[in-house]
Amino acid sequence: MSKIRILIAKNKHVVLLIIFLAASLFRFWLADKGWHVDMWSNAAWGEWIYEHGPAKFYENSIWAYSWPTQLPVINSTYAFNKQMYIEILGRSAGLEYQLNKILPGSTVPWLTNWVAWFGYGKVNIEIPFQIGYLVTMKLLPILADMVIASVIYYVGKRKLLWPGIYLVSPFTWYLSAGWGQYDGMGFALALLSFLSIFSTLGFLGPALITLAILVKPTSLILLPFFGYLYLRQKNQSGAVKILGLILPLLIFWVTTQPYTHKNPFEFARYDLTRIVFEKSEPRLTVNSFNLWRVFIGNAGERDNIRWLSLVIFGILNVIGAYIWEKNQGTRAALWKSLFVVSMGSFLFMTGMLERYAFAGIVFGLLTVTNKPHLLKYWLAMSVIFWINLYYHWWWPEWLFPLKSILSWNQDFVTRILSGLQVILFAKLILENFRRLPPRPAGMQKNSA
Repeated sequence: MSKIRILIAKNKHVVLLIIFLAASLFRFWLADKGWHVDMWSNAAWGEWIYEHGPAKFYENSIWAYSWPTQLPVINSTYAFNKQMYIEILGRSAGLEYQLNKILPGSTVPWLTNWVAWFGYGKVNIEIPFQIGYLVTMKLLPILADMVIASVIYYVGKRKLLWPGIYLVSPFTWYLSAGWGQYDGMGFALALLSFLSIFSTLGFLGPALITLAILVKPTSLILLPFFGYLYLRQKNQSGAVKILGLILPLLIFWVTTQPYTHKNPFEFARYDLTRIVFEKSEPRLTVNSFNLWRVFIGNAGERDNIRWLSLVIFGILNVIGAYIWEKNQGTRAALWKSLFVVSMGSFLFMTGMLERYAFAGIVFGLLTVTNKPHLLKYWLAMSVIFWINLYYHWWWPEWLFPLKSILSWNQDFVTRILSGLQVILFAKLILENFRRLPPRPAGMQKNSA
C-alpha cells in the first residue's frame, strides 16, 4: 500500500489527469442515455434564436413546449449550443468526405456511424431535435463539472481525494450529463467570483457573480454576502472597486439589449421580472427535501409567509458575516460562511426547488476539506440531495425499487430524509464551530 501511495505521489498530475479524463468520458457516455423534458424547451429556445435572432424572442407566442422562462444570457448559451452542434457536424462530415476523396471507395466505419448518429439520430419520432444537438447542450455543464473539480483540487491543498469525490458523486453527473441542467455552470462562475475578490483581479468579481446570476438566478442568494465581502476587502483601491461595480451594468446591457427594443433596465423591470420570477404560483416547498417538507410533505401548499424567508435569509447572512469576522477572514471561514448561507437558505426558506441545494452541497464539500473527519456527514447529505433530484425525475427506470420506497405512505420516507438533511446540516455547522484551522502565516485579516 505504501508503494502505491509513493507511486501516486510521484505521478500526482498524471493521476489527476486520468481522474478528469475518466470523469469526462463517463459523462460523455451518459449524455445520450437520459432526456429530461426540460431539454425540449431549452433546445427549442436555442434553435429559435439561432434561426431568427434574439430581437423578437420574448415576443414570439408560438411554442411547442413552453414559453421562455429564463434570462437572455442562458438563452444565448442555448443558441450557442445550436451553432456549436452545426460546427461539429459540419467538420465531422467534411472530414469523412475528404477521407473518401483521398481514398476513393474507402470508408471509415466509426466516423460514418458518428456522423449518422450525431447529425441525423433522433430520440423518437415525436421529438424534433437531433441527438447531436441535445448532447451538445450538455457539454458546457460537463465542462463546468471539471472547472468546479479543479477549484476543489486547488482549495483542498492539491489532494486528489477531493476532486475525485466531487466527480464521482451522483448529484454531479446526474445534473450535468443526465439532466442537462446549468446549475453547475452558474455555480462555477459564482465560485470563481468569490475567489477573485481576494486576488489582484478582484474587480472582476462583480462581473463573474453577475454572469452567474444571468445564467442561473439562483445565484442571487449569494449576492448579499458577496457584496459584503467585496466591500470589506482591502487589496483594491476605491477607484478599482467602483470599476468592478460598473462592469455588471455593462454586462447586463450588452447581453440584454439584443433581446429588446426598450431600455434594457426598463425591460428587466417590467418584463424579465415577470417572465423569470412570476411564472408559477409561490409554494412553501417545490419538491425540496427541506424543513418545510417535514411538515407538509409534497402537498404544494401556497406560500403566504414569504416575509419569513426574508427574515431567515437575513439571519443566515448575519451568521455568515459573524463566522467570517470571528475567524479573521480565513479561507476556511469563507467556505463555512457560504455553506451556512446557501445550504441554510435551501433548508429553511420557502419556495425552494430541489436543485437550489447545489451550491450548499458543494460549499459543504469545500468546508469538509479543512476537516476530513466530517466527510461522512457530507457524503450522507450529498446522497440525500441526489435522491431529491431522482424523486423529481425518476430516472433511470431500473431504480424503480427506490421509487417505490420514496413514494410509500404519503411521502413518509422523504419527510424522514428531509429531517435528516436538517440534522446533518446542524451537525456539520456545530462540528465546524469547535475549531477552524489556524490562519496561515502572512494572511492578513479579512483576506483569503
